Amino acid sequence: MNPPFTGIVIGVDGSPGGSAAIRAGVREAQRLGLPVRLVHVVPDYLPMSPLVPLTASVLNETGHELLGRASDEAVALAPDLSMDVEIRHGGRAVQLAESAVGARALYVGTDDRAAVERLFRGNTSSGVAARATCPVVVVPAAWKPTSRGVVLAGMKTPQHSAELLGAAFGAADDRGARLIVLHAWKLPSGYDDIVASRVAVEEWARSSTAELDALVESWRTAYPDVAVEVRVAHADAARALVSASAEADLLVLVRRAHGIPAAPHLGAVARSALRSAHCPVLVVPPDAVSSDPGLAVEQAGAVRA
Repeated sequence: MNPPFTGIVIGVDGSPGGSAAIRAGVREAQRLGLPVRLVHVVPDYLPMSPLVPLTASVLNETGHELLGRASDEAVALAPDLSMDVEIRHGGRAVQLAESAVGARALYVGTDDRAAVERLFRGNTSSGVAARATCPVVVVPAAWKPTSRGVVLAGMKTPQHSAELLGAAFGAADDRGARLIVLHAWKLPSGYDDIVASRVAVEEWARSSTAELDALVESWRTAYPDVAVEVRVAHADAARALVSASAEADLLVLVRRAHGIPAAPHLGAVARSALRSAHCPVLVVPPDAVSSDPGLAVEQAGAVRA
């Protein structure tokens, strides 16, 4: 019996990525006229140290201090913003995802911890994007407000393409931006040269472009003001997306369904994009956006009205 909240949730942790998430989340809340909720998760484990013994109360005090700083940062950016704060305890990814039930979107910073620490303790941004029921925006630590006028959508397969295109066209229309729909593929070394020589890459590119055009067509009609460019590349998908993200204000990806609904999993390409993209990355859960072009436009108009 959760919803409604229908605002922007921002996960804060005192890191540069957390500050970037505050900047991006507050900016979006101002643009849409929505309230903001700042959420900090206090870890539920106590690091053991022979010199400085830590207690739960110390962690709680630190958590409240970090949340206070984040609140000051958000107020400095938008003094008139409607905002509340929340402290949670437990695993970061799980608690942040639960805090965003009923939210319009959840903003978190890129997880910039060392790879070995992410391996043993989990990657927060990927974990949140894999679990959340609302769209998740992962913001690079070095992000600054920009206006390149481009939204980039990463298309892997036709599966869930409607949700991806619905979110991407909606974001581009909302920002007055053009949309680039990018599909890239490359097989592992050793296989790629052999297979590519057999399938004729140029012919594959033409047929793939035609297939993408067909998927995009109804959305072009629904969003006539959005200029669309379809790109097909014979390249490593993660590298192609990260490279193209340098010219974009937003990269849109869709989270595919993986068997059981609660399976917290993102593919390797999505994880690479979350870690290395130059712009914020929007991860859309399946069924979070209308897959019907006409209905999507109608819903967007109702929201803006």
